[in-house]
Amino acid sequence: MRSALLEVPLGSLPDCVHMTGYARDKAFAVSAVVRELFGESYEWYGLTLGEEARPEVITDIGLPRNAANLLQYTRLETGDLLAFQEELGAGRLINGWIHSHGDLQYHGFSPVDEANHRTVLEYVALRVRRPVVKREIRIEGLTVLEDTVWDPEQLKEGQVTVLTDGPARRARILETVYGSFCFAVVIGDGGWMQSRIVTKRRGILTGLTLYGNTEAPLEVLEPMRELTALERDNLRQEVQRKIRPAGSDPPEHLERL
Repeated sequence: MRSALLEVPLGSLPDCVHMTGYARDKAFAVSAVVRELFGESYEWYGLTLGEEARPEVITDIGLPRNAANLLQYTRLETGDLLAFQEELGAGRLINGWIHSHGDLQYHGFSPVDEANHRTVLEYVALRVRRPVVKREIRIEGLTVLEDTVWDPEQLKEGQVTVLTDGPARRARILETVYGSFCFAVVIGDGGWMQSRIVTKRRGILTGLTLYGNTEAPLEVLEPMRELTALERDNLRQEVQRKIRPAGSDPPEHLERL
């Protein structure tokens, strides 16, 4: 009877979305400015931001230049993340994305949103990667040889050969499984907010990759700092520059899209 494969926990990925009150209020402030400037509740998207020292907390909302903003659709491109990361100061990182469903009655994530989850996760994976488990690999035909006494013919045996610095009768191979995550948040004009955590686990030797996509509770952290009047003015200007409902661009710009 085969023994159970050995797994040793090394760490964990977040199971709750922690967000500062400042970040939450800023997200709803963007939606309010969009309605004020454009007269309708267009979908917009932004990036959730954290600190390298604690990437599991959303501390701010970043607004990249949106590719296009429609009433019921938004698409996130890898280029948005690349360009925005270059603007961030040292010690800050992207840890997810956020978007608005405006005044739509659909309170959840759409199939288009699912594709955006993966785009963000693949981009941020290396920045938030951490070891989560040491997992044994079962290899059929494992050969263990002494490093100084093996014969070339012996290398033909088995699928994997381990060379040791002394006699060994048995060996077990453990690989590190790294885990990565990103947050996905959707909000609505009615003040509702839903969140998910999207995860990726990958074995360093086998390359076995597992993705996860689960609803997660959202916890607003205290103390909460409100946006200042200057921050609200700057946000309004930023929305004016970066949110682009259909028809808001001049014809020559639309031809280049």
